[in-house]
Amino acid sequence: MELTGLQIALMLLTMLVITGSGILSSLKVKTSAGFSLNGRSTSAPMVAGAIAGASIGGGSTIGTSQLAFTTGLSALWFTLGLGIGLIFLAVCFARPLRESGYETISQVLIKSYGRQSGPVASIIASTGIFFSCLASVLPAIWLLSAMLDTPVYLSGFILMILIIIYIYYGGMKGTAVSGIVKTLVIWSMLLVITFTSLNRLSSIEDLNLYFPESFWFDLTGCGTAHCLENVFSLIVGITCSQTYAQALFSAKDVRTARIGIFMAAAVSMPVGIPCVMAAMYMHAVHPEINPILALPVFAITYLHPVLAGITLGALIMSLISSVSGLAFGISTMISRDIVAPVLKLERDDQILKANKILIIIISASVIMFAFYQLHSQVLMWNFLSMSLRGSIFIPLCMAIVGFRKMSAVWAIPAMLISTLFALIAQTVADIQIPPLFVGFIASSTVVVIGITASRRFNHTVLKLIAKLHFLRTRIMSLFAAGK
Repeated sequence: MELTGLQIALMLLTMLVITGSGILSSLKVKTSAGFSLNGRSTSAPMVAGAIAGASIGGGSTIGTSQLAFTTGLSALWFTLGLGIGLIFLAVCFARPLRESGYETISQVLIKSYGRQSGPVASIIASTGIFFSCLASVLPAIWLLSAMLDTPVYLSGFILMILIIIYIYYGGMKGTAVSGIVKTLVIWSMLLVITFTSLNRLSSIEDLNLYFPESFWFDLTGCGTAHCLENVFSLIVGITCSQTYAQALFSAKDVRTARIGIFMAAAVSMPVGIPCVMAAMYMHAVHPEINPILALPVFAITYLHPVLAGITLGALIMSLISSVSGLAFGISTMISRDIVAPVLKLERDDQILKANKILIIIISASVIMFAFYQLHSQVLMWNFLSMSLRGSIFIPLCMAIVGFRKMSAVWAIPAMLISTLFALIAQTVADIQIPPLFVGFIASSTVVVIGITASRRFNHTVLKLIAKLHFLRTRIMSLFAAGK
């Protein structure tokens, strides 16, 4: 990937505009509440910007094109599932979450299942989000390495600095504003890619020679069950994601939160279309390239040099903003639910400092982990992320809707056992059931046992109370008769 001086300048300018817009908008933020929730006064477009900034990342763009390079049209299910998941979040959970007045999803669990459930949920959810960060870091490292002609380790270090700058000085308000700017830029560039790739594909006389198998142009080419699994995993993962919930918590009211989420869904769902089209064209004419570079190489090769430079800058920022938004969610959960209680941080400036320090640690950790997984499939990490976040799905849904018929002692085992089974299914066991469903079944089993045990326990306690009340009545009556 050889870039001209003009393309490099435009790429850097695009990155500067997107990052600078977020930093400038949040210069006056001095409190932890303002940093993490923008004072709960976020407008609908800014809610949409914060969510789109995190969702339109490595998986939605480069990850989708990487998968489409080998599977065709069925790669669209990631962005389709993303939009469906956001709609589900808006319809079912926007009201109870926004009206709860909380800052993290762990606090919702604490209210129903006790203080001990909070750190457990934070660790499980943070681990899942960490793997989602990896899905944007991997293509970002390869892209920077190819464009700058630098070793992957140096590209990773540059990426870490960019991520820290983006989120450290921005917070929720900066993330929202820069998310809006980034979405506008990348949408404009993707429209250009749509028309360009469509013209290129239509110029190929016999597509069947390049795509002989029927699955290439079949939306369910990877199997209907697999497509439904992907959609369900995204619904579960989005519902349990601190990143999206945090944008929802920051909205000024329920209506604003819902409109913002619907707007984010509307701009996120179509993003996969140009990515798939460009990747399929690259498969036809350049089958020798690294699939993870299909989209950026298409931009450099077939777009006008000016548009190519802007597109590359927008793609890099889509990766950086996605990682930053996800890392921001992790840092908020850990600082609020673990670090503050353990270190007894009570002052606002202490919590804000802990949040920012954690952003640096998390960013460095995900870059280091990425060095050991440089050649892995991007979307694999996204779906593993959703599986782990799904470990808290059932207890969280029960807590949100106020279904409290399960004793608090069963909530933690339900989350831990679900996580353990999902990891075993992903890394060790050779079974055909997806990890998300394995964890879901394990969690459901524990929940059913917990509800049954709780009912029996409550019934036993009520019987004991009734007997004690009867005994007390008899004693009092005997005492009265003796008098």
